[in-house]
Amino acid sequence: MEFQNNFNKSDNKFGFNLEKFNSKECRFHAIYFIDYETGALFVSNRYSNDLSFLSDDLICSFLNAINLFINEINKGVKEELQEINFKDTRILYEREGRLLAIAITKKTNLHMERGILREIVEDFYIRFKSFINNFNGAVDPSIQNYKKRLERMNLNKLIKFNIHI
Repeated sequence: MEFQNNFNKSDNKFGFNLEKFNSKECRFHAIYFIDYETGALFVSNRYSNDLSFLSDDLICSFLNAINLFINEINKGVKEELQEINFKDTRILYEREGRLLAIAITKKTNLHMERGILREIVEDFYIRFKSFINNFNGAVDPSIQNYKKRLERMNLNKLIKFNIHI
């Protein structure tokens, strides 16, 4: 008797869409860096055109308002919004001091998405910690230049979180 391996013929292996994990397409739709206290947008980058009809300021204001609403509901409880899930999209929240990072992802792998976002947040925060902690309402041009770094960065290939399946 011969065992036939039909895995290569299937799009769905063990319940996971492996094409989504290994795709050359970016896992993220967009990333936004916001001042937690004022809601001001420091810098953002879109990796897909799915949200092109909305302005970055509108998206940031809305996502920050959801975060503030959740915090208001949980008054007295040390809890923060971590994520919002939809069928094919996930919104991740990550905070470091006054910095609030919000990522809209294509819902491929939560552990990898969160790890990649955490790595980017740490990089951004280390570079601009003094500015973020002393933010006075005017975004410094050096922070706006970080957008070029975000554009060049291949988020799928960040070393710590690129686990081959």
